[in-house]
Amino acid sequence: MQIPIRKSFRNSALLFVSMLCMASASLGQDLATAEVQARTALAEFLTAWNSGDIANVREALNYPHVTHAAGMLVIAHQPREFRQDFDSLRRQGWASSTFDRVTTYQVSPNKVNFGVDFSRKNASGETYQTGHVFYVFSEQDGKWGMQYRSGVPNPAQFDASEIALAVQEATGAVYSFFAAFNAADPVALRRVVHMPQAMMNNASFIEATTEASPLMSPNFTAMRETEGWDHSIIQDLNPVSVSPAKVIFELAFERVNREGDVYRRVPAMWTLSKVDGRWGVEFRSLMVPTRDVSN
Repeated sequence: MQIPIRKSFRNSALLFVSMLCMASASLGQDLATAEVQARTALAEFLTAWNSGDIANVREALNYPHVTHAAGMLVIAHQPREFRQDFDSLRRQGWASSTFDRVTTYQVSPNKVNFGVDFSRKNASGETYQTGHVFYVFSEQDGKWGMQYRSGVPNPAQFDASEIALAVQEATGAVYSFFAAFNAADPVALRRVVHMPQAMMNNASFIEATTEASPLMSPNFTAMRETEGWDHSIIQDLNPVSVSPAKVIFELAFERVNREGDVYRRVPAMWTLSKVDGRWGVEFRSLMVPTRDVSN
């Protein structure tokens, strides 16, 4: 009777490994497809932008749409609320824009985080301004569109000491955020966030306009009871775009249970701004966890 048992065990193990490989291959294909579709939507957005027609741009977006201006979020919940003053751009000399380099930061099946180096050109095709913008493209009901944008000027125009100080202070704010979060202290947490703020947690959009929002006052009790959460750890913190008043980080964070085991790892992009002399989190794009409680 031992031989059938060993065969059964071996067959079950092979089946399990095969299922894991199939799932991994399927996810990889989903991610590759998502990136291709998001890059297509990115190109379509640039075409719409260069048309200088607000109706075309509105069609290339997904909603709620976030424009992250200097120290503030402008949220358009529907197309007619989205604004862009193309006449003002033209008065500055703008005739068109180009995407000079596109970096894919993170990919989920229904969301892609991009970094784009861009140039603004005049009617003669000469570049008069360059910069970097962080885009989040999402899929809604089969349509890929840009849902978040946050631009910063070319850091070369700033003194290196300004850039270094911004990275240092913004990094400190991120670690203060995690210290407050792990202490389950919403008062301390509010010192390192700004309001309004927004978060795209995979496909879900959450906006915080009052202190009652879950972004301002997380339900730590529910996390402990439903997940067994004990604390969170920040990993792989990397500033990818920096100006003296705004820093965009690529990172991952892990949630750890009471036994000390990591049960969830979440890739993310965070945008922090310096407002009235204080650095705080204003936007977060959280991707599909690479490790979850279901695994």
